Amino acid sequence: MMYIYKMEVKLCKLCNEVKDLETGYYKAGGSYQKYCKPCHNKKRYEYKMTPSKYVKKLKGFSKLPAETQEKIIYDIYVKIQYKEIAKKYGIKYQTLLCWKRKGLIPNYEPPTKEERLNSKTENEPAVL
Repeated sequence: MMYIYKMEVKLCKLCNEVKDLETGYYKAGGSYQKYCKPCHNKKRYEYKMTPSKYVKKLKGFSKLPAETQEKIIYDIYVKIQYKEIAKKYGIKYQTLLCWKRKGLIPNYEPPTKEERLNSKTENEPAVL
C-alpha cells in the first residue's frame, strides 16, 4: 500500500526557506502571509509604531519666514490697511483676515528703552 501525503508548502520571501503552510505561516483572512512565522515576528519587532518625538507641523502665519512675520506685525501696528499688506507680501486678503480673527498674528511689542539704547551703542563705531 502506498500513501501519498498532500503537503502544502510555501517559500518565505525573507529567509528563502520552504516551510509547511499550516505550521510555518500565519493566516490572514483566506490567504497566508508572505513571510514565515519567525521572519514575520522579527519584522514586527523592527517596525516602530510611533515616532520617538512628535514634531508639530507649522501652519498658517507661523509657516511664514520670521522676517516676514515681523514686517506684517509692524505694518499692522502702524495701521496699514490689510489689503495693502496682503498685496505687499503676496498673501490672500481673506487669509490675512482669518489669521487676525483667529488670533494667530500677535500684537507688536515696541522695543524697551534699554533695547533702544543698546542698539544705538552697537551701531556707533568704536573710538580709538
